[in-house]
Amino acid sequence: MNKSFTQTGASHEPGEMDLVAIWLRFDLPRLISGAMAGVFAGIIMLIFAGILCKLGGLDPLLPVKVPATTLFGGEATALGFHAKYIVTGFIIHSMVTGLLGIVYGHFTQTNRTLPLLGAGFVWGTFSWIFIFNLFTKSFLAVRTLELPAGPAFFVHLAFGLSLVSISYFDEIVCGRVRS
Repeated sequence: MNKSFTQTGASHEPGEMDLVAIWLRFDLPRLISGAMAGVFAGIIMLIFAGILCKLGGLDPLLPVKVPATTLFGGEATALGFHAKYIVTGFIIHSMVTGLLGIVYGHFTQTNRTLPLLGAGFVWGTFSWIFIFNLFTKSFLAVRTLELPAGPAFFVHLAFGLSLVSISYFDEIVCGRVRS
């Protein structure tokens, strides 16, 4: 067995990556790219959720209004165009998805499509389990909406898979192609 040892004494097989060392690296352009990809993926998520709402006979603006319920309660989901709720919901949604994009960008240090899609699938599933099913249910106004978990899974997958856009934003921000 051909093993190499790092300064810390940890052994590594040839071709292995030290993920801890990679994840401890601070890469500001990548974090900015992650935020941009997160907001973009969040917009894709809202569009897809709006289409599903329209197909289900609901207000297609409901997905963008739901985050506003954390501040305004159930009145934020009133039928119709209410700019205050839509703008507030969009800002809250963009902040959350931008933050999730930053974390995604930090942990994915490649711009290759297949690994990004795999990580996006995991990230979308993670978001559905922990954010949709646990975190958002801690807000009474959101819990009383009884949002269906099945379609929400596919909405969160659309978010996770859309994070592959980080490769595009990374090339814009960094001005170079990352492998």
